[in-house]
Order: sequence, then C-alpha cells, then structure tokens
Amino acid sequence: MARTRSIGAAVGILLGLSLTVGCGGGGFQDNSGGGQDSGDKGTVRMLVNITPNLTKAYWRDLVAPFEKKNPGIKVQIDSPSAADGSVDSTLQQLLAAGNPPDVVEGSHNDKVIPYLRDLSDLSWAAEAPMSDAQRLDGRLYDVAIGQQVQSLVFYNKKAFAKAGISKPPATMQELTADMKKLKAAGYLPMQTAGEWVTQAQVMMMFAPTLTTAQPDWFKQAADGKRSLSADLGPSMNLYKSWLDKGYLDKQALGTKYAEGETDFLAGKAAMYPMGCWFVAAEAQAKKDFEVGVFPSPLLNEAGTPRLSVTPGANYRIFKSGKHQTASEKLVRFLTTDHTAVAGQLKQDSSFRTGYPYDLSPLADDVQKLLDSSAGHQAIVGGGEYQMPAGFENEQDKEVQSLYTGGKPVSGLKNLDSWLKAQTK
Repeated sequence: MARTRSIGAAVGILLGLSLTVGCGGGGFQDNSGGGQDSGDKGTVRMLVNITPNLTKAYWRDLVAPFEKKNPGIKVQIDSPSAADGSVDSTLQQLLAAGNPPDVVEGSHNDKVIPYLRDLSDLSWAAEAPMSDAQRLDGRLYDVAIGQQVQSLVFYNKKAFAKAGISKPPATMQELTADMKKLKAAGYLPMQTAGEWVTQAQVMMMFAPTLTTAQPDWFKQAADGKRSLSADLGPSMNLYKSWLDKGYLDKQALGTKYAEGETDFLAGKAAMYPMGCWFVAAEAQAKKDFEVGVFPSPLLNEAGTPRLSVTPGANYRIFKSGKHQTASEKLVRFLTTDHTAVAGQLKQDSSFRTGYPYDLSPLADDVQKLLDSSAGHQAIVGGGEYQMPAGFENEQDKEVQSLYTGGKPVSGLKNLDSWLKAQTK
C-alpha cells in the first residue's frame, strides 16, 4: 500500500468532521503558508506536551530568549485539552473546530499531514536529526531536536542485589527468571501503569525482538505487510504469563503515568520499562538506591538487540496559519540554537551528537548505549515508520484487556483486522 493513499483517506475522515482548515480565509495554493503572513509580528500558538518534566513553566522559559530576540513575536503555550491529555487527540479536536495551532510539538499523527507545511526546502530542517527517516513520500513535515531511545529497562540495583541477580538479563527468558527471584525478595518485579503506558511498554520491550532481524519492521507493518498475530504472539503470551504470576500489578490500570514513575523511584518495583525521557525524572528524585539501565533483550536469543530510536521533540508547522515567518523562526530557533537544543535534550533526556550535557550517571549510561548501537538501530516512529493513526489506542485497548480476562490471541486478531482496514 502506498502511504499517500492512507493520507488521502485521512483527508476524508477529517473533512467528515466538518473540518474547515485549508479551505477558508482565502485558501492557499502551495505548502508555503496560508493567506497573508504577519511577518515578524503576531502571536504564535504552540501546542506542546505537558509532562512531569515538561511543565508549562518550562516551555515559557524555553521560548523567552526567542521572544527577547524577536520583540514583535509572542509565543502562546497551549496545553493538551483532550480527555486523555495527549497532543494528538487535542489536535483532532482543534482541527475539527477549524482552529489548529501555528506550531505543534510532539505530534506523530499522520492524519494531520495534509494540513502541515512541507519543510523540505529549508536547509536547516533537512539537516536536523533523523530528517531522512521522518520523510513521507519524499516530503519533510517534522523537525526534531535529537533522538529518543525507547527500548530500555531501568532497574533498581539494590533490588537486584537483594534478589541475588548479578547482571542484567540477556534474554526475555532470563528476565522472567529474574522476576521470580525479585518477587521472592519482596519486590513487585515490574512497574507498569494504565493510560498510554500499558501499550507503550509492550512495544518498548518487544520491539527489539521484532526489529533485530527485520530493521524496517514498523515500515512493513504500517503498510499492512506484517501479521501482528504471528510476529507479536509469542511475546504477548509471555507478557500474559507475567501478569498471571503477579510479576505485574493486576490493578495497574488504575495507576497514572506519573504515579507509576513515582512508585518505581520510591523503590516499590524492581524494573521499569520506559523511554530515555525517564532519565530526567530520575536525576531529580531523592532515593536510597542506584538506578541502572539495560536494553530490552530479545525473546529467546542472547544476541545484541537492535536499539529502538525515535525522533525527539519534533516540531510541525500548520500551513493554514497566518504567522508563517514567525512560526518558521520559532521552530528554527528551537531546533538549531545551541542553548535551546541542549536545554531541551537535558530536560527530556533526548540525545544528539555534538550536544553533550551533564545530567547524571544514568544519562551517561544511556548515551553509551546509544553510541554503541550506531549502525544497529531501528526506527520506531516518524515518516514511513509511523504506524497508522489510532494504532496505539487500539493496541492499548487490547493490551489492557489482558488485565480483565482477555486473551492475547483474541487481542492480536482484533489488531490485525483493524490494521488491515487502515491499509486497504
């Protein structure tokens, strides 16, 4: 399936929501912008992720130097307003209302691609990290500040020592055996949570098994060329066995993301699968144990897992906005100004060659894993490696159903049916 066909279908979906973006206010003829451009004046609305690390105050401080250098431009920081707190869900509501932001941070939804400005002609955007991987049908809509590593498992070194575990596991089978020891030592073996965390952790843990032999697995899956039932079946059966044995909290769906993070840092669980952004929270936490990290291992083999990476803190510009020059200046500042980039990398624990920062020993450990994986990485998000919009929500429902009596085979079958419908 050609991804352009997927985008065309997405246009119809959004127009079905009475979307007026891009067809009112005089319209536009190309990707350079919509209507009249305010130039170096006006208020740029930027929708951003709000997390325990990325507070609204943090975003205000980040753009303050830009506003000082550009006195005619103000930046309005907008928080997600959707019930699930996500940027992409909020975007769909804003688009349906015909009121998109000028700039968005952290969006990967391919349904909004038709309404984004093509940034391919901007040399500074084309030189951004992972720009080639982010292209879709040859066009560039995203500018990232760096890379984020996702296939990581953080662990409590004190808990491992108490359980008699001398080194991180080399396979998922070894990890399972370690869980048994950790539970016997009085620890919840693995910390999880509800919301988006349940699904995200599954993909973080098992992506290396999918991509080590097939680096472009996500690209093939997005095009409907993979069977989730076949590829994820063994992994999901193992995950369900962890749940049945009490290695995961069976009541975890009531735990919010921030609460799960706090519980791990309080020493209540021995392991915590999470992306590298957790490093920033760990550096600020007061605790009586040291945190280590290892790459999520392969299911059965003791080989070197392929490290999963995704663009970190990507920015997009909506082409219907009336502040194209100001928006472009803002995104360029956020992704090329050395101080702004280094601050963002440190705040959310992303990484970029040539932009080192001093944060913590754990951050150094993640940087070493990333450096040693050069040439042995797998892209898990962005461009043609991005799963169809809605996949994460669909998979989240199926993973969470395991906590209420569901079976992996049924959930994966539902996912395959859903994915097939998206790729027709």
